[in-house]
Amino acid sequence: MRRPASFFPSSSLMMPHQHIMAIGDQEHLQIAYLPKRQTSSQDDGPPKLRHDSYSVAWICALPIEMAAAQAMLDEIHETLPTDADDTNTYVLGRIAKHNVVIACLPFTQYGTNNAANVATNLRRTFPSIQASLMVGIAGGVPGKADIRLGDVVVGSSVLQYDLGKVIGDGQLKSTALARFPDKLVATAVSSLRAKHEMEPSQVPTILQQKLGKYPNYARPSTADIVFEAVYEHESSAVSCDVCDRSRILERSKRGPETVVIHYGAIGSGNQVMRSGTKRDQIANEFGIICFEMEGAGVMEVVPCLPIRGICDYSDSHKTKEWQRYAAGTAAAYATELLEVLPISANHRKAEDVPDRYQTANHRKKLLDSLRFKRMGIREKTIAKEHARTCEWLLDHPEYNAWNDQEQQPEHNGFLWISGKPGAGKSTLMKFAFLKMKTQARSQNFVAASFFFNARGELLERSVFGMYRALLVQLLEGYPDLQAVLDNPDLVSPEEDCLPLGVCKDLLSNAVMDLRDRLFVCFIDALDECDEQQVVDMVWYFEELAEQSTSAGVQFRVCFSSRHYPHIAIERAIRLILEDQPGHATDMASYVASRLSIKDKVLLRELRPKILEKAAGVFMWTVLVVHILNKEDRHGGLALRKRLADIPSDLSELFRDILKRDDENMEQFVLAMLWILYAKQPLCPYEFQHAVWSGLRLKDIVDPQPPHLSTMDAEDRAGRLERYVVSASKGLAEVTKSTRPTVQFIHESVRDFLIRDKGLLELCPGLGVNVKGSSHDTLKQCCYAYINDDFIRLSVDEMEPADNTTKTRSLLLERHPFLHYATQQVLHHASAAATAILQDEFLSTFRICDWVRISNIFQLDEKWHRSPSVTQA
Repeated sequence: MRRPASFFPSSSLMMPHQHIMAIGDQEHLQIAYLPKRQTSSQDDGPPKLRHDSYSVAWICALPIEMAAAQAMLDEIHETLPTDADDTNTYVLGRIAKHNVVIACLPFTQYGTNNAANVATNLRRTFPSIQASLMVGIAGGVPGKADIRLGDVVVGSSVLQYDLGKVIGDGQLKSTALARFPDKLVATAVSSLRAKHEMEPSQVPTILQQKLGKYPNYARPSTADIVFEAVYEHESSAVSCDVCDRSRILERSKRGPETVVIHYGAIGSGNQVMRSGTKRDQIANEFGIICFEMEGAGVMEVVPCLPIRGICDYSDSHKTKEWQRYAAGTAAAYATELLEVLPISANHRKAEDVPDRYQTANHRKKLLDSLRFKRMGIREKTIAKEHARTCEWLLDHPEYNAWNDQEQQPEHNGFLWISGKPGAGKSTLMKFAFLKMKTQARSQNFVAASFFFNARGELLERSVFGMYRALLVQLLEGYPDLQAVLDNPDLVSPEEDCLPLGVCKDLLSNAVMDLRDRLFVCFIDALDECDEQQVVDMVWYFEELAEQSTSAGVQFRVCFSSRHYPHIAIERAIRLILEDQPGHATDMASYVASRLSIKDKVLLRELRPKILEKAAGVFMWTVLVVHILNKEDRHGGLALRKRLADIPSDLSELFRDILKRDDENMEQFVLAMLWILYAKQPLCPYEFQHAVWSGLRLKDIVDPQPPHLSTMDAEDRAGRLERYVVSASKGLAEVTKSTRPTVQFIHESVRDFLIRDKGLLELCPGLGVNVKGSSHDTLKQCCYAYINDDFIRLSVDEMEPADNTTKTRSLLLERHPFLHYATQQVLHHASAAATAILQDEFLSTFRICDWVRISNIFQLDEKWHRSPSVTQA
């Protein structure tokens, strides 16, 4: 990292005791002279400390503010490497007994969002920061506080006054929340303020000592005047020389070198305040005494103390003349404050703190261990909402009450959406989460989600997976919270895999460390997880919510589940999906757009009947609209009868569909078994070959495997999607993801097949142990595929030297099910043993052929199996 030119000379042409620094703003560049390098504790150059040695963050928005900050340093330190994701540039040094990190916003990039990014990056690189200051210039509010140019405002709170939402009459309702400095800094301010009751501030002395040799930072000779709020600056003039002097407000006289310290609320926004009338309106509404553009952004990340030197009056008469002097007075007050700021008891000496890179590596290792392969896959596979649906939720009074921080004590931050199977809960949850995620990006908070997946692997359907996923999202969203991973009482330095109890404790600690930041969780499909796990999880969240509400922490959770099992929760907002008028409107909208019956009179007759019979179940409506559209060619009488005959229960509807379409049932049963019991979800091409292998055993399919490799990608994807729909009779689909897989159209299909014994009705031969017998069928499919003549021929064509990635890819292109069949044939045999003895299968198992094919898919030769292994 490049050292700041002002303090690290590189040319002998410089003046003997001075170094030159370029000081820039948006419009011009000037040269200022800084004094000789501050003293160093070492004669051979600036000292180099460790990242963990720095306890104070000093953040600036402008280069002139950063220059003033650097001038305050008693000692300069050597720069240190930064985190890989950190784009900040730092100046390091010491003021009094504190090691200080100075950072500045990128040139010309101001506002709350950029300030939040700088603060976030700083916390990544310097994890032991105990106190944060936002030091720079601001526009004052003339009035009761009698604020003058060059005065200093110390923020007792910060409000982002331009946050709001549009309410029913089109008006913007402010949602500004006051954010407060950290207690450590706030108590130091109280101490210094008490000191100033007995003796004058040291700001003038510090200005003289640290900035006295900088002519550009001296107090301007221009008169300090303020105009009436309603009087606008003459737009054609740069200065106020031509402005009407009669519109100047009269104020009491004050000594020319006096700097007054004011304490009060600071208004923070994303635009420069340039209107006297708007200034006064907002100031009166919120009790603001000055305006700036960065404090609220930093406050989103860390509760900093804003210290502002007043350079103008937040009106159209603003100029840049007072900016450098105001930056200096703010820096001087910050320096005086650090003289009384105690070293936190939590801040250890550098030699007692683990190396920053050891800490960072350990944190990264733990975060990586929390992730799992299919962590966010379920949310991605949920179908997007139909056009113009789900929007009603955003305007629902109960949803808005849940989002209202002031109402959190009434509901403890809980919203619980329940509904019938197939009502559309997951689609609504995905819609709500994505909307919240978009809002989180613009307002710098964290929204996280976990969608339980009964069809997925263990972590996808367990609370352990949920805690891990939420913890990863929270710690990555607020990187400073990764400090919870350093707690030796919970996590030992050697720990590389965190157990369930530790994950729960870490999540609790991280939530309680949020301070005034927001964390929102969406947790879908609780009914797809073990019931006792869910009960324990809800108790955990209930306790955490009570603690966070009592502490004023903004923590919200939205659950969704079926109506059973019913889990009592003391305080929560509950929404029953099928009872919501907006949901009924969504279903009516879907029927109106998708039911394509030519007879318009009949169409108007059937629409309300469909909706009445659906009883709020969106999945039922989708299936029935498809059925009626196919029936339309048979005329109105047939349509009315068909609708009357369709069962209103979703499981009975599935049964009815299969009774009416009983062709190719062997293919259908195999399709269901593969979706139910495959070790992992199959991609469409694998799925087609897996079903083909089962049909090949019964000699009811072409003996040559399906071959689609000559098609282009789009044609092949379309052909496979149609195959999945056809083989499953519309009860399965291909997911919309980067690696598409085959899944049921809804979890209620699984309920019909297993819970309601639909699979046993279709295939009585499975017997009492349906699962074990099903695995035996899948074992036979795998083994038959491995030993198929066409496939063995392809394998035989491979020379041993051809065992390359390219060759493996070509083999899988022709025979996509071969990898799964080889890897999982013994898994299915083991699972089948609960129903059917596997002795005969194992005694005839062609182990040498299996080893040969298995080794083709093992990239690392050291893990290759030996074909000479004896059969057990």
